[in-house]
Amino acid sequence: MPLTVLVNLRGNPEPPTDVVRRLRAVDPNLGLEWSAFEQWRLVRKWSETDRRWQWVQEGKTPPSSAHDVIGYIPNDCDVDQVPAYVAQLLRDWPVAEAREMLSKMDHYHTEEATAPVAQAMEEAVEQTMADVTAPLKKTGRRKKVTLAE
Repeated sequence: MPLTVLVNLRGNPEPPTDVVRRLRAVDPNLGLEWSAFEQWRLVRKWSETDRRWQWVQEGKTPPSSAHDVIGYIPNDCDVDQVPAYVAQLLRDWPVAEAREMLSKMDHYHTEEATAPVAQAMEEAVEQTMADVTAPLKKTGRRKKVTLAE
């Protein structure tokens, strides 16, 4: 049986309580929200430790919008299939992808970006060592040394 859309006294859709209970057992910040596309979407509320929560405190973001949209539940999805669908959405959630991209950026900054600097430093050291150890040119004259009084 597809997810039923029940409405409250105000006419707002209410998510199935059993599905919400299961989601909250996984993570208390998970939930379902009725979208403008007239289908349920899986959301995760921002925790109060999330740096974006400051936007809510400053009034820049309404508390009702303080969440990430993980994905959408198809209208023809059976209630019994929701947990499997949610599991797939969580696997596909791009947070891991974003972390992977960040690790690649860190790798880029630590190795590739510093490689030219390391090479230039190595060349400078080699040149300095070559200059220091090169045989002194003999001019055939002695240098005149004057002692300061």
